[in-house]
Amino acid sequence: MQVHLSMLDAADPRKPSVIPLVLTVTASQHPAVQGDFRDFGHTVRPGTGAASA
Repeated sequence: MQVHLSMLDAADPRKPSVIPLVLTVTASQHPAVQGDFRDFGHTVRPGTGAASA
């Protein structure tokens, strides 16, 4: 399963970025983790450039 997020560079909106999120599991594992992967995808946000704790 793959999700591609498109984000613009705050300093230069002409520089879009595409961030691939990839879930690699076996076919039998997929139903058990699909919802968690979707939830994870909803939490991805642009950073500030500072390291997070």
